[in-house]
This record gives sequence, structure tokens and C-alpha cells, in this order.
Amino acid sequence: MTIHATAAEPVTASLLRTTARCLPTGVTVVTSGLGPHVHGMTVNSFTTLSLEPPLVSFSVRHDARIRGLVERTGGFVVNVLAAEQAELARWFANRNRPLGAESFAEVRTEDEPVTGGVRIAGAVGHFDCRAVRFIELGDHMLVVGLVQECGAREKVPQLLFVDGELSPAPARPAARPPRAEEQ
Repeated sequence: MTIHATAAEPVTASLLRTTARCLPTGVTVVTSGLGPHVHGMTVNSFTTLSLEPPLVSFSVRHDARIRGLVERTGGFVVNVLAAEQAELARWFANRNRPLGAESFAEVRTEDEPVTGGVRIAGAVGHFDCRAVRFIELGDHMLVVGLVQECGAREKVPQLLFVDGELSPAPARPAARPPRAEEQ
């Protein structure tokens, strides 16, 4: 069965969500804050925007807790989850989990990043960012960050979100050396 809207009918939030489920996205946990005031949230709207300067973005609802932390601290970390981290994705998507540092009590973390927030151990990659722009768009805010530090692990399958489900991506090939024109 095909569900669609015509030009004469409005696109509903439900139809947009159903259609967007067809597009596989990476799964990340965005963190911000310091010490007891740290917070994390599962986000699948993360994308790179520019290589020069190195810019990334994610979007959050206006009432998301992480929005205020990013605005106050000026920084955030994007953790790209590995296939075996589906439970972490569910944990940080759960609105009923404890707040603050308590929500990280059972989460393995790495050294504190330069921008605040938390780096999650075992993640495929991370982007430590300084927030440079907040753009109000509909019921969400687009947060743009300047990447201060980043890194990735090789040959680790990422976690994907597609058709409303979390699933592993195929294994990644080893990184190739950069071509001369890329350096």
C-alpha cells in the first residue's frame, strides 16, 4: 500500500515521519555540559556541512534539555554509535532516564573532550564541537558546530536507524590514504 499526500493536501507530521523512515541514518549520542550538569541525547539528524571550515550540524526540538546546555556551555560532542551500542541509543532516547551525570553512571566514557560533554567509549567516531550558530526552523532548532577535534575507529560497523528500527551497518573497509588533492 502506498501512502502519500497530493499537492492539494497538506503533508502531515505522521506522513513525513513515515516517509523519512525509508532513509537510513546514522545514530549518534550528542552530549553537552560539565560535571553533574552533563546530558546526552540520541540524535539521528547529524550531518557534516562543510570541510573548510569543518562544520557539522544536528537538529533538536525546541524543548530538548540538551539545547539549553549547548547554548550555555557553547560546546557539544557527537558520538557516532557502533552497531553493538543499540542499547545506548535506546537509553539516551528514553525520556524517563535519570538526569545529569547519573544518566552516565553505567556508560563507559573516555577522556573529557575540549568542548565539554562526554565521549562515549567504543563509539565509531566522535566530533568535539564549539557551537557557532543556532537556527530556529519550525518545531526544531538547527545547531551548527565548528569541529575542534574528531577521530574515528577503522573497521567498526556503525549503528543505523531505518524503518523505525536500529540495525548494524555492513563492516567498513580500512581507511585509504588521502589523495594528494585531498591533503
